[in-house]
Amino acid sequence: MKIDSEINVKLYSYEDVKKYFFEKKLKNVILFSQARSGSTFVSNVLSKELGFDENFFSEQFFISQHFSYIKRFVEKHNNFFINTNEFIFRRTQLKKKDTLHLYLLRDHLDILNSYEKAKEKKYYLGWEEMYSKYRVFFPKISNVNPITLFNHKVWESQIDSFEHGITLSYESFKNHPKFLNKESRLKNIKTLKQIEENKDGWDEYEKKMQFQKINFNKKIKFNIFEKIYFKIRRICESRKKNRKNY
Repeated sequence: MKIDSEINVKLYSYEDVKKYFFEKKLKNVILFSQARSGSTFVSNVLSKELGFDENFFSEQFFISQHFSYIKRFVEKHNNFFINTNEFIFRRTQLKKKDTLHLYLLRDHLDILNSYEKAKEKKYYLGWEEMYSKYRVFFPKISNVNPITLFNHKVWESQIDSFEHGITLSYESFKNHPKFLNKESRLKNIKTLKQIEENKDGWDEYEKKMQFQKINFNKKIKFNIFEKIYFKIRRICESRKKNRKNY
């Protein structure tokens, strides 16, 4: 199954991914995604399916951080499920033994439509403009449009770098009991981050993140010198100076 004929990747269902993960006896999962691709829902659901109730860390834990932070996290920790929709240029530097590297692929036009919905609802955060800044680092595909398809093509160029690199189909989650169809999402999802129907949207998500952050801080293995180093790198190499690090 392929979502777009222009994307030359094999798609796996979430059931395929579960089977692969357990058969290969892998320890960690890194889910790469792009904004508005359904990664909030998918990462929350899939992390539980794979047994990462306690060690699941969403993109919120790494957003605005310098690349050195997430790279060191991957090097120093084990038994984790993390999701990130940043660090596009440096993904291939997040290799780790016994780790499943996933990319969530949703129809690029659906993601683009989600941008428009966000603009209408007044919670658009400039995703198209942000991802466009990566074009210069991928000259062979820099002219691919729209930007959501460009992001898929970036992954297509990176997947072979990973021992366990898999493209996860967003469409496969339509059979999951917690999945909301398009009509339900349009009717019930009112905020930037909302995982389930009949929840309090952003407030509910923030409560969940606060709980995870407490758990995250207890398990983090960074010492004081590393924390200072990350802060200095972030200040000295801002997003404006070098997009490669974000």
